[in-house]
Amino acid sequence: MPATRTRPVPLPSTWVSRAEAWAASFRDTPRGRMGVLAFYVVVSALIVVPVVLGPGTALSRIDEPTHADYAWQVAHGQIPYAGSVIAPEIRELWACAGQERYDLPACGSAAEAWEFPYLGQQYNFSHPPLYYAAVGLPARALDAVLPGSDFITSARLLGVGWLAGGMFVLFVALRRWRLDPMAAIVAPLLLPAFPRVLHAVTTVNPDAAAVVIGAAAVWLAARILVDDHADWRVAAALAGAAGMSKTITAIPFIALGALLVFRALRDRRVRDRAARVRELVLVGAMAAAILIPYGLWQAWQGTRGDVGWQNPLVGLNTRDVLGLPGSEWIETAFSGLNLASEYYLQPPLNVALMISWTRLLNLLVIGAVFAVIVACAKEPARRSLGWMVLAGAALYPTIVQAQAYLSTAVPQYFPSVTGRYGLALVPGVVACLVIAGWKAGYRRLIYVLVLAGAVVLGIVISNGMSVS
Repeated sequence: MPATRTRPVPLPSTWVSRAEAWAASFRDTPRGRMGVLAFYVVVSALIVVPVVLGPGTALSRIDEPTHADYAWQVAHGQIPYAGSVIAPEIRELWACAGQERYDLPACGSAAEAWEFPYLGQQYNFSHPPLYYAAVGLPARALDAVLPGSDFITSARLLGVGWLAGGMFVLFVALRRWRLDPMAAIVAPLLLPAFPRVLHAVTTVNPDAAAVVIGAAAVWLAARILVDDHADWRVAAALAGAAGMSKTITAIPFIALGALLVFRALRDRRVRDRAARVRELVLVGAMAAAILIPYGLWQAWQGTRGDVGWQNPLVGLNTRDVLGLPGSEWIETAFSGLNLASEYYLQPPLNVALMISWTRLLNLLVIGAVFAVIVACAKEPARRSLGWMVLAGAALYPTIVQAQAYLSTAVPQYFPSVTGRYGLALVPGVVACLVIAGWKAGYRRLIYVLVLAGAVVLGIVISNGMSVS
């Protein structure tokens, strides 16, 4: 018999070339974008659902009981206030799910609030209500129709939407930054490989909204810096939504505003005056959209409940400021550069592989931000994206410290400002990473990095499910 000839297996580079050739035919039509969105929804479901139903069952110690209670209260037409306690329904779910580092009452014991950590107090009532309304109402509806579910699980499953929405908005933003379809589709898949993002979208926490909001800020920056055309009303709406979901989530818009003010002052003799005024109006609209609702909300919330109430967390993560706050704030001024490391994940997921991965990822994203600034010296728009992310990383630790200083009777500061307050900057660092790789001619390394992130996620989630 004649020897059969076997076809050689194509090299990985061949498959990548074919995928790039296919992606080159992509058209930014509504139908094409809906296909991309559907792809992200599937990917998000494959990540969020196993974590929520497996290793992430216990409530996160990053204040998840209070966030779940806030969403529950809003879903039932109420707003928590100073001195209020977590609702009995959420306390029962809390006791049954468990929580790291805490001894909770027995499941089904209908325990009183004082039997829970911090006397079951609702200490996150001061947060704006937008995120909680966006989660609480759909979660209540989903809980009513989803067999075997409960309110917290239903609220967590909505993380599929937060993650898919963040990836899709970042895809749209990257296309606005003039990246080719292949890079724009693949790069957002790196988002869930950041542990902060994974934690946020698999728990009830307003940080989940930061994934979408941060991507929207990258899109707005492209509209201003690349297209030189952005409606101040759109900018105000996006910045206002960010501030009313969680104040610190507005940090990318604050950084963008600071960048535009600096540019207007720097170029006052060479740029058209009308263009500079238009940008300053846009900055003013964003600032007003953040500050006015925040001020009104705090003024209203400050009159409700027990005016003498003391936050039970004061002194646990914070310390008293001795004298002027300058030295304490300087200590944490550069902690914002920990954009990927120093995170929190539920113990079944926080394994050595994830720790090593985030250390590598943090080096890469910091390098990418500076690489965009340096390598794009002759491309002011792309260079400005790097400056925007770097400004955000420099600003948010000080903003967090200022909030702690002003919001308590005895001025406080954080010895360590956790990087989750800068979560809204993560879409920006992903954009810097892909732009830096494209500029250096190593675009395919982004595909390798995304693949490595997917492998790490797969191993971590599989391991978590085996031990949960």
